[in-house]
Amino acid sequence: MPIEASALLRHPPVLPAGGQHLRYAERLSCDVDEHATHISAWRQEYDQLSCGRFNGAVRELWIDGPRLQLFHEHTGQQTSQQCLPWRGSVWFGVPDGHSLAPVHFSGRLQPADRTRLVMSARADDGFVLRTPRNFGIYGVVVDEEWLGRRMEQLGLRSPPIGQGTMVHVAELAPHLHVALCQTIESLLGLGASGESEHGWGRAALQALLDQLLGLLAGATQGDVHGAPLQASRRRLAAVMAARALVTHPLNHAMTVEDLCLQLHITPRTLRNHFRSVMGESPVEFLRAVRLNACRRRLRRQQTACTVQEVAAQWGFFHMGRFSQEYKAMFGELPSETLRQARIAH
Repeated sequence: MPIEASALLRHPPVLPAGGQHLRYAERLSCDVDEHATHISAWRQEYDQLSCGRFNGAVRELWIDGPRLQLFHEHTGQQTSQQCLPWRGSVWFGVPDGHSLAPVHFSGRLQPADRTRLVMSARADDGFVLRTPRNFGIYGVVVDEEWLGRRMEQLGLRSPPIGQGTMVHVAELAPHLHVALCQTIESLLGLGASGESEHGWGRAALQALLDQLLGLLAGATQGDVHGAPLQASRRRLAAVMAARALVTHPLNHAMTVEDLCLQLHITPRTLRNHFRSVMGESPVEFLRAVRLNACRRRLRRQQTACTVQEVAAQWGFFHMGRFSQEYKAMFGELPSETLRQARIAH
């Protein structure tokens, strides 16, 4: 993915000896849609679900040869995330533990008493997250073929991803969670310092990478839960189908009852699906989705279209109420969003 103009690149790409290309970057954003582009080479779409100005940050280290990506992502507001990492990779996600609120991962609520987790998914399957406020997560994304070869060289058991289930969740012992977070932080720090250009830095990089793989191997062989199971997969599919329908501007008049007719489920079933997958009612979630759709259109507006016309496309016909709800959600008026987009264009 291209880096937005507002991205903050602290260190330029470096080329250490040994054929490894390293790129380190830090990127900040005050818009959830822009933030979703700040993890390189991913295809993502985020919706902001809680009210207030968004703040997001990504610190990322990219290593080619092996093709491996490490990052720490922070989101200040509640979000719904649809994520598709780069093709041929495996993703591991470790919440940093600063937020004790539960996370919804690919259709399943992770219990509040299980905050030390490692989540994993194959890139070709993608995954969905529903995150709380002030949420931080470490990500490890690695070429699946290289991962299998390197695990074999190190005498480690490969993670169970790709062995018949879409995604996995494993609970971590406290010491293992701390070790994983500290190892990824050390790798990010090495990239940020630029010291991997030196001999000792390259040796430290390789040692930390092997340590990280060993920790991941141990973490994913423990209390592993295949997710989503058949029931949770159906719930997730129904929720994502409902979201896709209401984000289309031609469907602005659709009610929850209309959605149920389209999806061939009862209103009660739809409500239960949304509570299970997103932790809120379909009315609340889908209204937030429509507001996010308006914001995307306003931010990308390159024509003479007005705020009123954009709002009407998603069923907001009372402009005073729309402006109030929009400002409560995003911390600015829709006219401000449109004006800033035109200035940037």
